[in-house]
Amino acid sequence: MTIAPRYNFEAGTEIVVQGRDLLLHKVGAQGYELADPTGGQMSILGFSSFVEMMKSGAVTFAPSQLLPEGSAKLRLGGLSVAAQLSDEQRTYGRFHYALCRAIDELHRHRTIVEGNEDFRISIGALNDPANRKFLRPLVEAFFGERVHLGAATLKGGRQKSWFLYKGRTLKKYYGIYQGLQDGDDVIAGLATLDHLKGNEKPRLPLRLKELMTAAWEEIGLDLKGPSVANVHGYLAALINRENGQRALNDLPALPVPSHQSVLRHRKELLTPTEYMVATKGERHARNKRGRGSSDVRALMIGEFCEMDECRASLITSAKAKGYWHTLSEDMKKAMEWADEEIRSRLSILVMIDVATRMPLAWVVSDQPKAEATMQLLRMATRDKTRERRIYGCEGEAMPGMGLGMVRNDNGTGLRNAEVKSALMGIASANTDVRTHASADKPYVERMFGTTESVLFKLLHGYTGRKAGELPGYDAKKSGVLDIDLLYEILTKFFIDEYPSLKHMGVGMSGRRPAEVYQELNETRETFRLLDEDLRRIHLGWPFKVQPNDEGVRVLEGLFYSSDEFQTAREHHQGKVTVYIDPDDLSFATAVLPRDPDPYRLALQTTVFADLTVSEFLELMTQYRRENPELTTLYEDRIAKVRLERHEQLKKIGVERRLPRSYVNVGEARKMAKSLFASSRLVTTHVPVDTVAPGTLATAISGPGILPLGGASLIDHAPVETTSTPALPARTSKPKAEKPSSEPPVRLGRPAQKGELS
Repeated sequence: MTIAPRYNFEAGTEIVVQGRDLLLHKVGAQGYELADPTGGQMSILGFSSFVEMMKSGAVTFAPSQLLPEGSAKLRLGGLSVAAQLSDEQRTYGRFHYALCRAIDELHRHRTIVEGNEDFRISIGALNDPANRKFLRPLVEAFFGERVHLGAATLKGGRQKSWFLYKGRTLKKYYGIYQGLQDGDDVIAGLATLDHLKGNEKPRLPLRLKELMTAAWEEIGLDLKGPSVANVHGYLAALINRENGQRALNDLPALPVPSHQSVLRHRKELLTPTEYMVATKGERHARNKRGRGSSDVRALMIGEFCEMDECRASLITSAKAKGYWHTLSEDMKKAMEWADEEIRSRLSILVMIDVATRMPLAWVVSDQPKAEATMQLLRMATRDKTRERRIYGCEGEAMPGMGLGMVRNDNGTGLRNAEVKSALMGIASANTDVRTHASADKPYVERMFGTTESVLFKLLHGYTGRKAGELPGYDAKKSGVLDIDLLYEILTKFFIDEYPSLKHMGVGMSGRRPAEVYQELNETRETFRLLDEDLRRIHLGWPFKVQPNDEGVRVLEGLFYSSDEFQTAREHHQGKVTVYIDPDDLSFATAVLPRDPDPYRLALQTTVFADLTVSEFLELMTQYRRENPELTTLYEDRIAKVRLERHEQLKKIGVERRLPRSYVNVGEARKMAKSLFASSRLVTTHVPVDTVAPGTLATAISGPGILPLGGASLIDHAPVETTSTPALPARTSKPKAEKPSSEPPVRLGRPAQKGELS
């Protein structure tokens, strides 16, 4: 069990606890009783907590108030230790201390060794030649340098040699030495104050300094960066006008100061940082004099990453492709204009792992927008073995990994909705920093500086870091590198060369990034790997496609399918979303609406499994590309074969007297006309015992209507029917009917008139 110390602080000691100013009331049994002087609240800080907070710097306390104020601190105007003095003052302090120690030895030798109890340290005793000869070897031994007996042995001019002072000066410093307190710094107490000697009256009048200040404010502190000569010229004009006013009041004229006086006055007014802000701008001053990072920001591979984009100081050309001579003059002019635009917008995007300083991804783009940044994220989260094999690199490329936190500035290509949503989807934290602020992301800025100085300066078409840096070099004529070749050079640099260079950054200590990567991979491991389906969904290319029995087809030539997806498709109607990785076409991920699980689809056209999307599209373009002359040749051949086949079949039909299986236009028209020449109209038969619609309730006579009432109804003779004009019946030919053998049935009353049975 550790015993916590209990410090004996005086009551009233000022103690600052986590920024709060408190006063010690007393040291109790449980801890230090502290009082808040503003509100009067009392709190207890335990002894163990006090020790731990002292180690972390959360607790500070004022020095003891009971200690007397040291004479050295009073003499030096608040300075108490030798480290606060200049080198010259500290040297004189050590020399004076050696003199005082030698005088102590002189007093001890005379009083104790020789027994002269009446010996006193006085000016006369210190001027005695015998005593001075006794002091000299002692001073040389204590001080460590040669000391002369007097200044008379030295030649004229300012000397850097040391000599024994006269008795009065020795007595003065010995008196100061004896008056020092126990806690005083002896070297600081015996230091000289010669820098305070001299005439304290200002050399320049106060009014002249005011005019110098006005001249600097009006002319000198401008973002155009005027020189001291410009300020001096304006100051001379102000002094001339001021002297005219002073002459009227019988005042002496003000002198025109020199350029050095004007410059010295500006240094008294402003610090170098303030002057840089006033003349160069805040952004430039922050990059030049701002505080950087002096701490180890990451300990695990992939834990903390930085990405940034930078315009390459390089000119590339499309003429190195190899097909320039095949283009027409108009196409060459168009390509020259397009190449001019591409060269002016060529940018390089880089992501770096802070823990190892290893490059995670690099992209060369003529348009640094969201798509270029998404390609950078895809490369950072996948394995780079493919690039290593293609370009013949010998170094170790970084594997695929997740990204713990990504830091970038607010450039349009880096800070947008697509990139933000992608980083959130893969569970990566994102921090936005200021643009053109190198201190906010120093690690990737340092990589750009190294790439510029080590690689770009040696490439053809280098333009320099700023305009006019290479006046004798024509970068435009020397720009023969194309983007593909530049990407190959960058890949070899970031895999082979940069990880092998010694790095003197914070936490690297001269080690190489490749060595740090190997060490951290064994000791602290790599950040967790992303799920492939999740990575494709948030970082891949989406396609809305209609599935069929063969699966799904992407980019008109890539077929994907799986058993699970085909089973789920049976219960789904409509299009699905398919995500692919442009750098790996082996698998795809399909997402169905209202289905919580994504489906991993395998590539069915396995001949394209080792290609990227760009390589696949280029291959398809090569397949479909054809020389116009060759196209005409093939079309003529097809037409010739078709005509010959038709004539041959026609000849066979004539020889064998085969009926024709086709008609011409005239025959088709004649056949259509005869088809409708003998057409027959079929009429609709209307029943006799019907009435017109809407007249059933109002009609009083007609077919099927029997009137009620009247004497004629008693007779069995049928009533003669009358035709209604409302619905005339069509006359049709009577049909021959076979007479019925059964007697007709008579309807109505009985045949006997007036008889009832």
